[in-house]
This record gives sequence, C-alpha cells and structure tokens, in this order.
Amino acid sequence: MKHALQLLATGLLLASAAQAQTKLTIPPLSPATHIRQSFSTSYIDLTYSRPSLRGRVAFGNLVPNGTVWRTGANTITKVRFGEEVKINGQTVPAGAYALLTIPDAKEWTFILNRDTAQWGTYEYKQALDVLRVKAKPTKLAAAVETMSLTLENLRPASADLVVTWDRTQVALPIVADPDRIVMGQIEQAMKGEKKPYVTAAQYYFNTGKDLTPALGWLDEYIAANPTRYNGYYWKGKLLQKQGKNKEAIEAANKSLELVKSDKNDVSRTEYVRLNQEVLAAAGAKK
Repeated sequence: MKHALQLLATGLLLASAAQAQTKLTIPPLSPATHIRQSFSTSYIDLTYSRPSLRGRVAFGNLVPNGTVWRTGANTITKVRFGEEVKINGQTVPAGAYALLTIPDAKEWTFILNRDTAQWGTYEYKQALDVLRVKAKPTKLAAAVETMSLTLENLRPASADLVVTWDRTQVALPIVADPDRIVMGQIEQAMKGEKKPYVTAAQYYFNTGKDLTPALGWLDEYIAANPTRYNGYYWKGKLLQKQGKNKEAIEAANKSLELVKSDKNDVSRTEYVRLNQEVLAAAGAKK
C-alpha cells in the first residue's frame, strides 16, 4: 500500500512538472502558406506547406518518382476555385479539392481529388479523383531551396498553377469563362434600379464588343448625372474607338469643362490628362 502511494505521488509530481513546462514556439521546417489570388470573376485559393531541400534531392529521392505526392508537406495541399474552370478541356466545378501530383522525370500527373480532409496521401482513394491530367516538367539551371506553388501568367481568363522545387518546374494551365458570367451579370443588372452603366460600358470597351449598347447606357447615365464628367469622358473614348472623332471631341471637351469644378486635385488632374488623350487620338487641334 505504501509503495503504491509513493508511485501515485511520483506520477502526480511528474504530471505537474510536465504541465508547468513552458510552451516553446519554434520555426516550422515546412511552414504553412495560404494564397488567395483574384482570378477571372472570383479567385483561386491555395493552402499548402512548403518543404525545403536542406541538403537533400527532391524528386526521385525525397519524393519517389511514380508515386502519389501531397504536393507539399504535412497535411494535404488544397486548391479552391471560386467559379467553374477548365483544365485540359475538362470542366471542374467551383469548390475545394485536394491537389495531388505524381512526379516523374519526363511527365507529371496532376490530380484533383474530392477528399480534402486526408493527411498526406496515406488514405488516398483514386475513386475520388475528379481530374487527372499530364504536364511536362522543365529543368531549372539552379536548385530552388523551398518548394513553391504559385499562380503565374495571370490573364482575365487564364492562369498557370506552377510547382517549383529543386531543379524542377511544372505548370498546370487553368482556363475560365468570365465573359459568360459578366454578360449574365450585366443582363440581370440592367433589369434592376441601380444599373451599372459606366462599368458595363467599360467592359464592352475593354473586351472589344459592339459599342452601340454601351453608348446607349452612357447616354442614360449622363441624362441622370448631367454634371458628372466621367460619363462624358467614357462616351468620348467609345466614340473615338468607333471612329466618330467629331462627336468624341465634343464629349471630351464637355468632360474637361465639368472637371474644372472638381475640388480633388488628384482626380481633376487625372481626368484632364485622360480627356486630353481622347482629344489627341481624335485629332483635335491644340
């Protein structure tokens, strides 16, 4: 009995000592990273941990060729698409996916898998794959110490998801269809009370669409806001693009007249410059 009480007392002392230890915060060997990149009409999220070489060889050694890899360290790497995208012509619905890869010297396989809760690839189930596509790696001149997963070559409707580590880089092209989404938004918005006249006209201008409806929207905007110089500026810009230089000059001059009353030096100076560009493009005499 006495011996048992001594053991119990010793155990309590050890437990108390363990609880009293100071918690240390130490640098992680593979720091976690979260990236949210604006893309198309929404975003792409990347959540992963970044391993480093630390004197090792990454592919064919630390990461065996031909085996499913978590594309990072620690828990599974995740990618979330804020809207429907296409990868290698295959449709991927908006949502979150585990991003896995099968590295190899001549060809990689990118995998999107539904199980975003798995740790590493220990419980990976191919039956839950949403997508499998091939990609060719390129060899880098110098080794990159820490793995990175980034979004590069960003355009309104496309981007490359790029894996870089050691002497290897491989890209996965992603394609969106923002025009379908934006045109649907414009159609709905123009049925409402607060119509986005200027933004819709800008979109038509920037995407090379027929400017006739856009000019109609700007006329409605100007009728409701006759002292707003931005409406006349954009009308001049669109008219100049249509080759209607005389009308473009009139609109730009009206904008310049109205902008004089703007007490904000920055916006006033900027719109003077912008309207002068329209006038120059339209061939106005100085």
